[in-house]
Amino acid sequence: MDRKTLIFAIVAACAPFARADGPGRIHTTPLTTDTGVITAKVTGAVLTHALAVERDRTRVYLATLAADGAGFRFSNLPVGRFDLVLVTKDNRVLEGLGLGAKPALPADRAKHLEAGVTKADSFFNRHVCHRTGLADGVALVFVERIRDGQILRGSGEDLNAGLRRLEIIELREAADEWQMVRTRHLYRMETPRQPGLPFFTHRHLPALGGLRVATTPRDLGTLDLSQT
Repeated sequence: MDRKTLIFAIVAACAPFARADGPGRIHTTPLTTDTGVITAKVTGAVLTHALAVERDRTRVYLATLAADGAGFRFSNLPVGRFDLVLVTKDNRVLEGLGLGAKPALPADRAKHLEAGVTKADSFFNRHVCHRTGLADGVALVFVERIRDGQILRGSGEDLNAGLRRLEIIELREAADEWQMVRTRHLYRMETPRQPGLPFFTHRHLPALGGLRVATTPRDLGTLDLSQT
């Protein structure tokens, strides 16, 4: 195998798997035939991303932000129920994801669950489980992963960047381990190459969850995202 083929194979193996809305695509392209709208203004933060996650996690939509980052608009959403995820310029993530009830796991099962999240993607060298829900032996985990330092070495290329990703992982318990059965990537962004890059500060806001979208535009008013 020549060098170029080897590099391509390594990069392909590290890439996120294809989602239902296209190979390598995270965010769903809206259909002009869908007419749902969610709008809001925000205070206490400047937004860099606003995401609307379909409750079954099949599709994820990216909002258009106000020029000053103090508001967002989702257009052409299908009828359904959505949870919002907001990322701010000061490195916070605020979410209303429907993950189920907070688990009360004994120490050994919690350790196995953490191990399952770790094994689900070995390309990223660090992660944090921001929030976990559990129902009927199925765990949904909102995870942030970071790859800091060099992404690829020995290939003749030195990629001067890191990588941060947000995702929801579904794991099922089998014997004494938890196995990933599905994941939905929500956000993926290159970062400066900075060993020890801090994770986002996380906050769960129930008001951002379970938003029903129909044919009438939904205005959430002004959301206070001040740090508390």
